[in-house]
Amino acid sequence: MKRPFAVSAALSTVLALGMFGGVAFADPLQDSPLDVRPNPFAVPGEAPRAIYRWTDPSLQGAPVLAPANVSHVIYLNNCQPNGCSLSPGYDDSTTNHSSIPNGSAVVQAYSGSAANWAAIVSCVQHSYAPFNVQIVTTKPTTGNYHMAIVAGRAANVGEQQGVLGVSPFSCGYIPNSISFTFANEEPTNILDLCWTVAQETAHSWGLDHKFDNRDPMTYLQTGPAMKTFQNQAGACGEYNARTCSCTYAGTGNQQMNSYALIMATFGGSAPDTMPPTVTITSPTNNASVMAGFPVRADIADNVGIAKAELRIDGTLTGATLSAAPWVWNASATIGQGSHHIEVTAYDQANNTAKAAIEVSIGTVCTASSCTDPNQVCVDGHCVAGPDQQGGLGSPCTKNSECASNACASDGTNMYCVEPCDPTKEQCPTGFGCLAAGTGGVCWPGAGGGGGGSGGCNTGDQSGMILLGLGFGALLITRRRR
Repeated sequence: MKRPFAVSAALSTVLALGMFGGVAFADPLQDSPLDVRPNPFAVPGEAPRAIYRWTDPSLQGAPVLAPANVSHVIYLNNCQPNGCSLSPGYDDSTTNHSSIPNGSAVVQAYSGSAANWAAIVSCVQHSYAPFNVQIVTTKPTTGNYHMAIVAGRAANVGEQQGVLGVSPFSCGYIPNSISFTFANEEPTNILDLCWTVAQETAHSWGLDHKFDNRDPMTYLQTGPAMKTFQNQAGACGEYNARTCSCTYAGTGNQQMNSYALIMATFGGSAPDTMPPTVTITSPTNNASVMAGFPVRADIADNVGIAKAELRIDGTLTGATLSAAPWVWNASATIGQGSHHIEVTAYDQANNTAKAAIEVSIGTVCTASSCTDPNQVCVDGHCVAGPDQQGGLGSPCTKNSECASNACASDGTNMYCVEPCDPTKEQCPTGFGCLAAGTGGVCWPGAGGGGGGSGGCNTGDQSGMILLGLGFGALLITRRRR
């Protein structure tokens, strides 16, 4: 039996949003200096590295034959909570044996948030929506399956720094294969991780790299941010066109049609008639809110979500979102009174689902008049309190963890905050109004608070408050898959 070889695929973190006009090599996007380099595999301080690690060079150029039996299940494994333990050997996802590490290995658990993980899963579902492939996140107890590990770092399995993904490769389908996407290298880069998962899983079915910047099998950094398998034959290659490493039915070793190859392996998906599910998690129904309030929703689908929209009083508001977290901010100029909030989700088959709540804007509470014990009164409005997840005063690291969508820091501590006027007594007991920017925020322990029982203190504890910590600078790097 011939042992498969591993393919390390290149990562691009520059995700241009332009469209690709064709596979012709004169296309200006493929002539971009971002894509074509004299020595694309060189790493500073190292000799150039080749793409493939052949363990049996005689496999090169072999014909790819349709497999007799395939599993239609792809198990996305984030290795939570304690990591994934692997043993070396021929690939067998059911026994955690992998041909990639040279010895026993432990892949660290995915370090991203639950919302980021949900977005990765949704994106992979979208990638494979046309095919008879089932994406699951719970390990199957019976049967065969491909295991796509989406966790850890390259070093966990002995790969060098700069490798984002790796997969066993043969000119054909590898049963019970295990592919790797080292998600902890960039845990919040959803589209890049999704692209990597799609490429590495397909490598284990015999697909080579494709010189087409629209396709997940590409190395090219240009093209759409969301890659999709193209139903069009094109040259293989990384940064330049080359002969394919395998021989494919209908195209030989000169071209590859990734969509057609996956369709021949798995067949087409059944018509999707199941609508998505939508739940508005914040605000609660009939809540009193302030202008600019955030709207959060939980959205799920059996295949994948295409987009979601927010409407306030029937008017489309904010951006149309295509991935989690599903969070919008209402306009800061929205008027007082009652308002109808509606979130609509669309799946890949254009099935839709809606969820709606009512909210009100206006002076509707005093210091102790919130009927919900988990809410407190800030500036006449009931908001999520310290006993509620993401409520006022909850520890946070980014905006999306807060019900107010505002996480602030004084340089030492980071808490969920609500806006207030430092000249007035607007914060609940245990909070004071500290100056921040052109206004203020309710801060734990900064004065007595209580809407009249202690007031706002902007004295000794009025250090600089930094807002908007959820929006960090984007660090652009280049890695290899």
